[in-house]
Amino acid sequence: MEKRDRYTSLIWAGFGLYIAYEGYTLKLGTLSAPKSGFLIFWAGLTMAGLSLLLLLQTFWPSDDKKKRRGIWEGVQWSKGVKLMGGLLLYALFFKWMGFILSTFLLLIFLFKGLEPQKWKVALTFAVVTIAVCYVVFGVFLEMQFPAGLLAGLLNR
Repeated sequence: MEKRDRYTSLIWAGFGLYIAYEGYTLKLGTLSAPKSGFLIFWAGLTMAGLSLLLLLQTFWPSDDKKKRRGIWEGVQWSKGVKLMGGLLLYALFFKWMGFILSTFLLLIFLFKGLEPQKWKVALTFAVVTIAVCYVVFGVFLEMQFPAGLLAGLLNR
């Protein structure tokens, strides 16, 4: 494991230094007036620094090598797939169904489908979350939400 970590950390450190160099060629500017390469430069240096930190860690002996688990061991893949599917459906139907209805259904799915809660808790938190979001974004920030299906019901 350490041998692979050494190789990959060197590769990522080199890549980070290359990113920093490209950011430097775009001109850095100052902290109060950054230019186009400022963020790229610092992101590259951060990447290189973290990679070199990993490289240094491979040389220190570790007592818990036997206790180490694989990085993907114990991951609940089904929850991730369900979550991504729910978010995809939310994005697809958001405009058609509207903010209130689509967000309510997404939250009910999250509260009941991923981390099962009692119906009372799920419904309460879904309604409170939508109300708070609507007040903050719709009233105070004056954002326009798609009305969707509820617009037809309210206009009758």
